[in-house]
Amino acid sequence: MKILGIYDGHTATAALLENGKILSVISEERLNREKEWLGFPQQSIEKVLSMNNTSVSELDQIVVCGKLGSTTYKDFMNQNFNIMMTGFNVFKAVAPKSVMKGKWWPEAVVSTASRFRKKTDIYNYFDNLGYDRSKIIFVDHHTCHAYTTFTNTWGQKDDMLILTLDAAGDGYCGSVNVVKNGEFKTIERINLYNSLGLLYSRLTQYLGMKPLSHEYKVMGLAAYTKEEDSQKIFEIFNTKFMRINPNNPLQLENLSGAVNWDYLDKFDKYFKNTRFDHLAGGGQKLVEELIVQWISNAIQATGIKNVFCSGGVFMNVKANMRTIYKNITDRFFVFPSCGDESNAIGACNYGYEKLCKEQNIEFHPHKLEEYYFGNEFTEEEIEAAIEKNKGSIKAVRVDDVNKLVASILASGEIVARCSGKMEFGARALGNRSILGHPNKIGVTREINDAIKQRDFWMPFACSILDKYEDDYLINPTKVPSNYMILSFMGTQKAHDHLINGMHQYDLTVRPQVVKREHNPDYYEVIENFHELTGIGGILNTSFNIHGEPIVYTPEDAISTLLRSGLKNLVMGHYHVTKLENPKTEENKRNKVLNKANSISV
Repeated sequence: MKILGIYDGHTATAALLENGKILSVISEERLNREKEWLGFPQQSIEKVLSMNNTSVSELDQIVVCGKLGSTTYKDFMNQNFNIMMTGFNVFKAVAPKSVMKGKWWPEAVVSTASRFRKKTDIYNYFDNLGYDRSKIIFVDHHTCHAYTTFTNTWGQKDDMLILTLDAAGDGYCGSVNVVKNGEFKTIERINLYNSLGLLYSRLTQYLGMKPLSHEYKVMGLAAYTKEEDSQKIFEIFNTKFMRINPNNPLQLENLSGAVNWDYLDKFDKYFKNTRFDHLAGGGQKLVEELIVQWISNAIQATGIKNVFCSGGVFMNVKANMRTIYKNITDRFFVFPSCGDESNAIGACNYGYEKLCKEQNIEFHPHKLEEYYFGNEFTEEEIEAAIEKNKGSIKAVRVDDVNKLVASILASGEIVARCSGKMEFGARALGNRSILGHPNKIGVTREINDAIKQRDFWMPFACSILDKYEDDYLINPTKVPSNYMILSFMGTQKAHDHLINGMHQYDLTVRPQVVKREHNPDYYEVIENFHELTGIGGILNTSFNIHGEPIVYTPEDAISTLLRSGLKNLVMGHYHVTKLENPKTEENKRNKVLNKANSISV
């Protein structure tokens, strides 16, 4: 049984499942090199099929995330009118002036019409390949979010609570779902007007950053704010903008009379001339407080303490940390890279269960443990990329490349790694990563300024061997933390060993706890580093220049090497460095000397 899952929205992605097992997942941005690309992921579809020697005709079903789809415009309006009017009526009742301004309703109509066009494009694409339209189904956004992690609950005897929360999708921004005896049921949905994720996204924009992309920067900045300053802004957010609905503890309530673009005017009313870090701190505190309370309410309403979460708001690792330390759950699992890119996986899982029920086949999904769902490049492909750039780089083949990487790191130098199967999603888990010594002075500055070219206040992450996890993380409930989706306070030993990979102000750490069975080569790199230094973890950040997707191919890796201050690149068994132009190096030295000589004391 083969199922193709498609998400054609923000961070468009395709996934392939066979007999309950996810085989491959790739986001379109990795292939077309346009970060967070939105649209039909044709290249990703073709890639996941070709990687697994599968033709479209072999697919038992194609499942598309997005309920706003139909074969005719009439069907489209019939299917989606209720979704559109629900949002409109709620908005009109609360904020008639904003509706009269026309800032939201026309945008919703345009967005909905755009979705109709996309679904038509999907049918046309598969029509041209001779695929039967009746095997293409559309599933609503938050069901797909829930089904990403639903399969991770399979085989558990206890009841499960699945929560989703994001900016918006198919008219909603969140849902509360339960799994009892293997049966999935949605018991509550939150209308998009009451979206905490959308509020945070517009705060991101108000602070001069990119909405639906740079929310993690607001989270990183928030930690620098004093508690009393965050509290003042939080109280305004909580009384004027968003709270838990007092009449329904499973619902959020928008108090502002604003949605989407209207938030920018509201922020001006309450926050004009407010310090940027205070705003970040107050907005982050709102997210943390409301998420913890909402999860607590869902547990109380259902009596279920095994909690599984998905949706972009749960990419907020600090809110996840607050949930962990409140100790309100028996089990707590956040799906790795749980933004919209994961909905292609959820679509596959939904289609698999549906077909199993229809064909009276046992539903037996594979629990996801490791998330390396992309390509692995052969030595011949790596050598071809090296040959193509031979005038700009030097490449040396090394037998024990894992030991080489460890020795480069131990010397205090930075090295990028493009080896093994590419990771899925927003987190680099060692195979498309830039690696550094976790406590050498100057490493983070070099990565920020010369390589990543990103904001100075942003923290890095750590990859830690599982056998040293307890040495570095304060994790009293032993929540699994293998995917950089959770955050913890660090121990004193972490402060001594891993400071470069921790938040520089609040000393939290966002770990990837590495297991040998998930990635034996990367495990060996860190193990070799420990033998050289006595430190059981390394600094890990994604292999890309800021604003670009994470590298995919050896060609992408070499391009990033040449366009940045990166000095060392490892691909397969090759150590790659730049051939520096002597004149360029002389100019660099003269520039430094001239700057030093111009400083007056």
